[in-house]
Amino acid sequence: MRRAVRCREKSGMNSHDKRLLSLMELGRTGSRTDYRREALAWLDHELGFDGVVWGEGRQHADGVVHIHSAELRGRSERILADYGAVAHLDPVARRFARQPRSLQNVVVERDLSAGETVPVGECLRAHDVGQLMLCGVRSSDAGGLRWLTLYREDRSRPFTRAQTEQAAFAIPFVLLAEPDAPPETAPQVTDLLTAREHEVACAYAEGADYKTIARRFKVSPATVRTHLQSSFRKLEVHNKIALRARLLG
Repeated sequence: MRRAVRCREKSGMNSHDKRLLSLMELGRTGSRTDYRREALAWLDHELGFDGVVWGEGRQHADGVVHIHSAELRGRSERILADYGAVAHLDPVARRFARQPRSLQNVVVERDLSAGETVPVGECLRAHDVGQLMLCGVRSSDAGGLRWLTLYREDRSRPFTRAQTEQAAFAIPFVLLAEPDAPPETAPQVTDLLTAREHEVACAYAEGADYKTIARRFKVSPATVRTHLQSSFRKLEVHNKIALRARLLG
């Protein structure tokens, strides 16, 4: 009986709900790359856009949002640098910093063409942005933010009210369901040191003095000192005990 109920519930789901469940499952089990590809394909089908920025960053105590990473599609990387130079003039950025989850539907010609916003509008038009939608969410770590900016070049085809309402739900959902980034792998000692620095550092950590190391590698004690100073700095250690632990575990 219970199985039959589940079947009826599933058969009663529309394609929209099925896609949401599919994205949730992909966010739980899939990779970020696969998830973003599927999520953007769905958003494009539902809303229609020709460029996107999928960004991550942090809001500092002064309220300014600093971008840590941004994946662009449909626009040149140059847009980030050019926009960064005028972002302080953009009321859209200020509203986003205050309420990231509040969707903003911006028509560049209408909303960014007067007063101090003129340079912002000129920057966006130079990168073929006639309209944009911006919405984000706060991530689990303090001050962390994720957001999506959707671009349209065509000024004659504004986002409709229905699309705006849908985006206000869909974009936060997509951002919250996204898999966490894989943890960064700490660099290996051999990646940080040159081959000779590693040899000298290991010999020193094992108890050899400068003169012994110099004879072993046919270099001067001064060269041994230089290699060790470099190794201590790169490995962020300050004594032989810490060096030994870093090198030998």
